[in-house]
Amino acid sequence: MALINKLIFFLVYFGYDQILPILGENHLAPPHYKVVNISSLLPKPYCQESTSGPAIGSQKLKIVSRHGPCFPNAKTPSSDSEQLMNWDEVRVRSINKKPKKAPSGHSNYDYGSYTVNIGLGTPRQYFSLMFDTGSPATWVRCKSCTKGCKSNNLLYDPSVSSTHTNNKSGCNGLFSVSYRDHSSIEGIWGCDTLTGDDRDISQIQNFRFVCGQNLKGGFDGMDGILGLGKGDSSVMSQIPSMQMFSYFIPITSSRMGNLFFGNEVMDRSNDCSITQFTALVDGQCKECYYVDLIGISVAGNKLNVSSRILTSGETIIDSGTVITQLPEDVYSALRDAFRQSMLGYTLLEKADKLMDTCYRVKTPFTIPEIKFHFGKENTIDVSLSESGTLWTQTESKVCLAFTSAKDNLSIIGSVQQRGMNVIYDLKEKRIGFGTNCPTY
Repeated sequence: MALINKLIFFLVYFGYDQILPILGENHLAPPHYKVVNISSLLPKPYCQESTSGPAIGSQKLKIVSRHGPCFPNAKTPSSDSEQLMNWDEVRVRSINKKPKKAPSGHSNYDYGSYTVNIGLGTPRQYFSLMFDTGSPATWVRCKSCTKGCKSNNLLYDPSVSSTHTNNKSGCNGLFSVSYRDHSSIEGIWGCDTLTGDDRDISQIQNFRFVCGQNLKGGFDGMDGILGLGKGDSSVMSQIPSMQMFSYFIPITSSRMGNLFFGNEVMDRSNDCSITQFTALVDGQCKECYYVDLIGISVAGNKLNVSSRILTSGETIIDSGTVITQLPEDVYSALRDAFRQSMLGYTLLEKADKLMDTCYRVKTPFTIPEIKFHFGKENTIDVSLSESGTLWTQTESKVCLAFTSAKDNLSIIGSVQQRGMNVIYDLKEKRIGFGTNCPTY
């Protein structure tokens, strides 16, 4: 046993990457470590559309990155991290009302923000909306938009839809929301028929949504938002018979994921080798989904931070935030443990504006396994995938895909959910995490 421990120390400290090219990428990593081939984390220049996988019912939508090749007329994000930072700040500020700035991360290679295609009206007008579990309402830009709408934006035109109405209860009135970075949305409520792209989901008649007329701030490049948060105007509240939904966020921006609705999502969970549930709990933001994050492990060792630090704050799971944000003490412990496990690799100084733990690597290489521990009772341990741990910027540069928050709020973003099947069971007030899932 002593010899094995010395060997593990040697491999980690002096560089497991030095012998991996000799052993081959299929060689087993030390316990609680993973061998990574960086090519599996990089997006392809073409869309890797799924040709296999389960076809479960009819209640599904395809998920694509709006900066990947599966998105029509996709735009490559700027190498400047401000673009991603600004969006994540909008997300955090809408959740946490304290006037503090929350940093985020960026990449100049693989970018977040995932969309689904939906149709509104009769005949259908198509829009690519960011699906967002932190937003209580769905909104699209309207033809009557006076500010924040460019000539290349898709605009909803209620006048050409035979099923649009704004004279029923709940289908009229003003809508307005402002964020702490001074971005805002103003519009009017309306109702129309909602369908999926190519009728992948059943029609929802008299679907309540916001016709955006005055937009200010970081909403460029999106047609709107599909609101999957809590609240009377969310998608799930408008489908009383469907109190369950799930999504699979693809591991790179060149792959597709799926958003499922209805009880059939439990059949989808069978595709993953492990599916575990933990309770949804209440928090300050009434529209958000909260969990009890009680600890984090790196390379099989729990961080030396009190669970009270995590549980005294709140933890939100959110598909609209990109990079996971942790309280400063928790993030510092995570970063230090990760660095200690990566001593065999070159730590890059000031390689990224927002993520402070980046490395120069060559494939294959190893990373420590990171696990989230959820639930004060019946604790579950959820292992992050390689793509849920790293932010891959180039073929030789990766970063730890976490950042610190200035306040005592944790937000689990979409990057950490990549490669997972995440199940929201609203009736039972629980959330499930499927890991070791096939890549479609």
